[in-house]
Amino acid sequence: MPLRLIWLLGFGAVLCAPMNAQDSLPGSRITNAGVVRANGATDSVFILRGRSTDTVDIGDFAANLLARIGAPPFSDSLGFRVTSDSQTIRITGRLMDFPPDSRAELGPIFSFLDSTSVFVAEVSMPQADSGIMRFRLRRVTVRGFPIPDLLLVVALSEYSQRYPGMLQEGGRAFDVGMPLEGRASLINNAIVLTMPPDR
Repeated sequence: MPLRLIWLLGFGAVLCAPMNAQDSLPGSRITNAGVVRANGATDSVFILRGRSTDTVDIGDFAANLLARIGAPPFSDSLGFRVTSDSQTIRITGRLMDFPPDSRAELGPIFSFLDSTSVFVAEVSMPQADSGIMRFRLRRVTVRGFPIPDLLLVVALSEYSQRYPGMLQEGGRAFDVGMPLEGRASLINNAIVLTMPPDR
């Protein structure tokens, strides 16, 4: 049996073990109202120039990014939570929190996992100036174990094909435009949007 297959089977056995569901995950929710709040702050700073800076809750901003990609309106029962520090955005949830159609699309990852397992998607922002915010999926862990790229690439390719021109790097990255002089900075559980004052 190939070594990679043995490793994957062992990985699956660990992740399939039952786990107590976490009733309250840390962080902010992803909501439709958050899309509106994040849009308002972004427009106020980057388009209307009504203020030079604004701080947006990271859950609201994540909701806005998903809406920009083309995700449908979110269910009020969506159980994902979002946190951040100065380097990384973390989206946390349980596999059972995904809508059924999404779970079917991500079958290569979900097919052998217990539905109560907690996952964390780690997203970096390697570029946050010069007219672009680039958000890049670094890795996904389930119960602290990283999903192998062999499985992740298959799942991400589905989304890359569904949203052509929206996602880059085979579905790993998403670019958001902003004015050339604009700036975005991650902080604890928020993102700060900044424009220099007009001269």
